[in-house]
Amino acid sequence: MNPFDARHRILLVADSPAIRGLVGEILGAAGYALDAVPDGPQAVQRAAADRYALVLTALSLPGLDGMAATHAIRRLPYPQGDVPILAITATVSVMDRDRCFAAGIDGFLTTPIDRLDLLEAVAQWLEAADDPTWGLDARPGVAPPLVNRRTLAQLEEDVGPELLPEILTTFLQETERRLALLEARVLAGDALGAADEAHALKGSSGTFGAMALRQAVHEMELSGRAGEGVRLGELMPEVRRLVTVTCDLLRAEYASPDPDRLVP
Repeated sequence: MNPFDARHRILLVADSPAIRGLVGEILGAAGYALDAVPDGPQAVQRAAADRYALVLTALSLPGLDGMAATHAIRRLPYPQGDVPILAITATVSVMDRDRCFAAGIDGFLTTPIDRLDLLEAVAQWLEAADDPTWGLDARPGVAPPLVNRRTLAQLEEDVGPELLPEILTTFLQETERRLALLEARVLAGDALGAADEAHALKGSSGTFGAMALRQAVHEMELSGRAGEGVRLGELMPEVRRLVTVTCDLLRAEYASPDPDRLVP
């Protein structure tokens, strides 16, 4: 990826002139094309009018807050609605994080803004937008995307927008069924059985772009193969949480027919 490619345009949404100035200076010096707006309604308007490679948004905004603006952007036709969106925030609780994921936010940037962290995050998520397999392989210190939207866009191209909701609904039902089987294996102390269930869930999660869930159940599979029953119990709550937020997000965005979500 060449960061000086003007196709990698970024939309920044922040009502703070200081944040807009700082982020604009850092990204501009790195060669990225940046548009900046101060509120949620303008963010939705710009996202609808132009195709961006990435959106960076504050959560507290005039007009529409960051989550509401994200939800509106996700309702835009393909490809505008499939842009990666990162929230800029000082702190975020687990509950707030899950609400952000449910709204369609992909990840987080913490304030105060650190130059290297910002550039690393931008590079990672631009890669995610370009690569339908990004997140399949674990990288130390790098969180996988909750959902790789490029994977889902490719699926939509492969099977057609009319069939995708039906296929995704089947995947979501199967995921929840396998979660129950995985939990039962863990509670029964059946480490190898848990590893088998985690392996099956890993394969389907990767196919449908649920990369964070895929990596979590991959770790469970490894622990199960090693007979680490205590570790399986420790990992189970995070896998359960990821199933919930991932399924909620996919249901909200993809698993219902929407005439606007047509691949040209």
